[in-house]
Amino acid sequence: MLIVPDPIELAGAESIRSEGLRKMKQPTPRVELLRGFVPAAVVLALLLAAPLWKSWLPGPAPSPRWPYLVLCLVAIAAALHGSRERWTLNLATVTLPVTVGFFGSAMAAWLVLVAYFSREVLLRLLPSKPARPVRSRPVVDLVRGGAHLALATLAAGWVWQGGRANDKIGYQLLAVATYLMVLAGLHLLNRRWARLWKTLEWRELAGSLGLDLSGWLVGMAFVPVVSRLSWPVALVPLAALGLLAGETARNLHLRRRAVDQVAELWEVTRAGHRIIFRSPDLGGMVGQVLEECRNMIPFSWFQFELLKGDGVPRSWFAGPDGRIEEGVPKPADSPPALPGIHRRSSWKILGRELKGDGEAIARVRFWRDPRRLEPTSVELLDSLVPLVASSVHRALLDRRAKHDALTGLADRGVLETHLGAVFSAIRDEGGSMAVIMCDLDRFKKVNDTHGHDVGDRALLQIAKVLEEHRRETDLCCRYGGEEFAVVLDQTDGETAQRVAERLRLEVQRTVFTAKDERVQLRLSAGIAAFPELYVKDGKELLVLADEALRMAKSQGRNRSLLHLGRGKFRKANGAVVEVEETPPAPEAPTLFA
Repeated sequence: MLIVPDPIELAGAESIRSEGLRKMKQPTPRVELLRGFVPAAVVLALLLAAPLWKSWLPGPAPSPRWPYLVLCLVAIAAALHGSRERWTLNLATVTLPVTVGFFGSAMAAWLVLVAYFSREVLLRLLPSKPARPVRSRPVVDLVRGGAHLALATLAAGWVWQGGRANDKIGYQLLAVATYLMVLAGLHLLNRRWARLWKTLEWRELAGSLGLDLSGWLVGMAFVPVVSRLSWPVALVPLAALGLLAGETARNLHLRRRAVDQVAELWEVTRAGHRIIFRSPDLGGMVGQVLEECRNMIPFSWFQFELLKGDGVPRSWFAGPDGRIEEGVPKPADSPPALPGIHRRSSWKILGRELKGDGEAIARVRFWRDPRRLEPTSVELLDSLVPLVASSVHRALLDRRAKHDALTGLADRGVLETHLGAVFSAIRDEGGSMAVIMCDLDRFKKVNDTHGHDVGDRALLQIAKVLEEHRRETDLCCRYGGEEFAVVLDQTDGETAQRVAERLRLEVQRTVFTAKDERVQLRLSAGIAAFPELYVKDGKELLVLADEALRMAKSQGRNRSLLHLGRGKFRKANGAVVEVEETPPAPEAPTLFA
């Protein structure tokens, strides 16, 4: 049978998964420990003191013990129904009226605890592959949930038994109301209801308690059946109801498995498309891979190692804060301590290779806490890895086609396309733009003295400085040889010259060595801006910036000049340099016949 899940169910499955991952990252504070174990201690004290408080409550009539075992089995099966609302008992409350009426409040509380913890164990044992497993709950939440249900059952049982002498239906309804109010009150107190009073979803709360109320009302009908007829007459329909609830729960589990599987495959496919249809630079590509992998698998540390990219291998990493940095991660030897008692162990490092054209192009590693491993999340990651590898491979091929092989900067073709697009937008919509042409001073001397390998390293150093100190909206390209170009959008000439000066000073401060000998690097720059200069297209602006660069070279190098037009250039200090134009040579007159 083909299951077509509702989009609302898919969204719900994704939200539950993200909520589970969010809660998994948050450690349980000491206050939460007190909230969990204090109610449990109160319940344990009340149950141990049952002989004392039974003396002032009307006791139930003597009954055989075997029906109590059947009631426990029915409660376990019925509790599985509606397992998403796990702070309530669901249809298992159908056994509470009979248990309270014939075995007492204490036995009803024990039945509740047996049904509650048995349900949690069974939910973990249910087969969940290929969908993700049922989200594990911390021990503190389990203890707290069982204690809340037991306290609500004891309160309802006391009201029920207190009105037994009058044998009125009103006391039984009051017991049901007491159970619901105590359980809802404890749940609201756990959620810090004082802060959430205005934002609390009362419809959700009423829906969560709806099955409990239905179970109580149906169970009340079996009390006179046991009194007037016999246990078998009442237990047969109760057992049938429990089996029906258990079968319904199994079908719901299978459906949720199918919905979860479709949701996860859909999520993996969308993640792959989000990476495939983007063309980021290397840092942006790493950030996208980090974001999509974090949606699939929880981890503390992340490393992306590019094996075949722009020249030498490069590595990026991100810690628990999610900030991406270039380098190698250095996490502690073991994960941080968790509240409670846990076995301290080292990280579980999960590594995957990204392959393209049959060879490894990159490698990803995840540092995971072994106490929080989810096997199915690893399966989701493995299904995402081929899509990530394909995206990275496409991005690298795109970079090789559009970027300089040595420096990794955009090439001349990208520059011309970008320059034309920016110029058209500025001309049509208004604004300003500028172009900076940079040139490494005396680069031929560096090559002749130290060799071409050192010259290549010098170009890489210059490219790194330009790339690190540009704005995100600027484009930095290698124009050719030792020349670089920077296109600045929404920038006037004066601002562009300040940018050029900052780049020049950063290059001058750069420490560059060749065979333990420091090589001083210097940079000259020429700037041209639009609409300060009248040009017809972006290429003319590039020509004027190159003219300003050549003028900076002729003025002594290691400086920047802003083209003002008509042979005038401005230095960084504001002084204006004017080039004397040589008049054209006289030509002989043309004689007309």
